[in-house]
Amino acid sequence: MVPTAVRAPPTRKYRAAVALLLAAALLLAVGLPLAAPIARANRVVPAIEFGRSVAAGPSGGIVFNVTATDAPAFAPAQLSGAVAGETVTVRLYNNGSYAHSFTLARQANVVLNTSWSPAALDGYFAQNGSFLNLTVAPGGSVNGSFVLPANASGGSFEFVSLVPYQFQSGMHGTLVVGAGAPSVTLTDQALASLAFEPNILVANATGYPETLGIQVTDVGALIHTWTLSALANVQITPSNFTTFFAQHPPVVNLQILNPGATYNATFLLDGPGVYEFICEEPGHFQAGMFGFLYVGVAPPAVAAPLSTAIVQADVLLLAGILVLFSVVLALSATFMGRFPPGRRPRHGS
Repeated sequence: MVPTAVRAPPTRKYRAAVALLLAAALLLAVGLPLAAPIARANRVVPAIEFGRSVAAGPSGGIVFNVTATDAPAFAPAQLSGAVAGETVTVRLYNNGSYAHSFTLARQANVVLNTSWSPAALDGYFAQNGSFLNLTVAPGGSVNGSFVLPANASGGSFEFVSLVPYQFQSGMHGTLVVGAGAPSVTLTDQALASLAFEPNILVANATGYPETLGIQVTDVGALIHTWTLSALANVQITPSNFTTFFAQHPPVVNLQILNPGATYNATFLLDGPGVYEFICEEPGHFQAGMFGFLYVGVAPPAVAAPLSTAIVQADVLLLAGILVLFSVVLALSATFMGRFPPGRRPRHGS
């Protein structure tokens, strides 16, 4: 009887396919657990800028940016960081629809009475004089400078608007004169991407009140502010910052108006803590333009770079075991024709 033809065992193509299938399974088993640490490597860590010490003694001058509003009010209502014997420049901006004035009293540590009539207030300045008397039209700006006398150290000088009934309605503030130049000066950048870089500043204070300085450079073509809370350890939110600053005037409110320009401010902080700074331009705070100043307290820990090793040791051991097992399976499929091995087909009798 002539033997019946039978189908040949699986070809090497099919055997190789089994090996490739096992290799793909190996890649999935090892690759998926490794995806998480690789993704974590792409997280963004806030940059940190530490303060740098500067020489003690009076500086060449200080500039305050003050905004007059129709509330009526000044923002900020407290100017601090000026020292006796230096030149003080006030840049007065009017973002309202009414004229305002900025008139700074010469007498230190005198609180003017808000119950005075406009005529009585004018009479006080006529008798006692002023360091500065600026008037700004709606939508305009004006600058003025003066030199603080040598005996002004530690003094507090009130500034008011002499436009009738604006002072009586709350439009007044205080210039506090410190005893020296900033012990620490910090630098920051306002970016066109609506962020501060760095967004975490650290000042290693040595005593309080601490005199600090800030230099902010506008990078881009947008208008910003660098507005620092006067209260430590209080979180400001996009929904409450307007009300918050109306109740607690910022210690710094830099108006960053010109691309590429650098703006400076000197200020006093009464104690350690975390002070938040934001940009008050519409939509900027909401977009993430804020940061934190750590004064006399430890900054947040910055995550260390991930190991340069491709995988951890335990993951590598597991992968090695899977590779060895897959090689055994692949060799078995290649040389035995199928996996698991079964009965070979019998030739016809």
